[in-house]
Amino acid sequence: MEGVRGKRDRADKHKSRRWPASLDRRSRVPAIGYLVVVTGLQISTLDLILTAARRRIPNTEFEFPKRITTGRSGCSDAELAVTRRLFRQIEQEGGFVATWQSDGQRFGLPDSLRKLLLDGRRLVVAAPAEVVDELRGIGADLRVLRLTCRLDAALASLTPRACLRRIVGSRLAERLEARTFAPRTDVIPYAGDIPSAVRALTDSLVRLEHELLSLVDAPATEVGLKMAS
Repeated sequence: MEGVRGKRDRADKHKSRRWPASLDRRSRVPAIGYLVVVTGLQISTLDLILTAARRRIPNTEFEFPKRITTGRSGCSDAELAVTRRLFRQIEQEGGFVATWQSDGQRFGLPDSLRKLLLDGRRLVVAAPAEVVDELRGIGADLRVLRLTCRLDAALASLTPRACLRRIVGSRLAERLEARTFAPRTDVIPYAGDIPSAVRALTDSLVRLEHELLSLVDAPATEVGLKMAS
């Protein structure tokens, strides 16, 4: 009996030594992917701006996956051209998370984005505003960056959503908007030329990356409170 009891005591001590490490692993925040959709302009223009912004922040953790298209409309860094037959085949097999059509060409964001997001990656894509609804169920945090000239940005401050933020405050407004499952949209104003758009988008991506890094560095309980709010 003493031998059995001694073995149990040693096992209990072994478990007690292992428990803190196990608790630490469980308390860590799981990896959550983050998808940033840049919209507001024509795709070819967005490609140009996004490519320039990416080169200005070479050490960023954001990744810029390519979309698939039936006809080259932007730079090769942004898309992969395939035949219409292959595009239809990919679409029929469920190989896209979102598709759209423009100027007689088809465009699609590949389903491989899901795996990247499940792995906790942070992705940036350019897409039309109407595609955002298709991406809401992708299973990752979604943020929309909408480039717009300064006049349009000033008019955006008069929208019902902007007025709601002024009335109830940004924190309560975010909670109310979250209940509608609408992704957060940041209006990125620029002077109307390509260089100013590049600078504005670059600054927005840098700020967003710092925001995400602050969530990762924060304690698990604090992150949970921020995500709940």
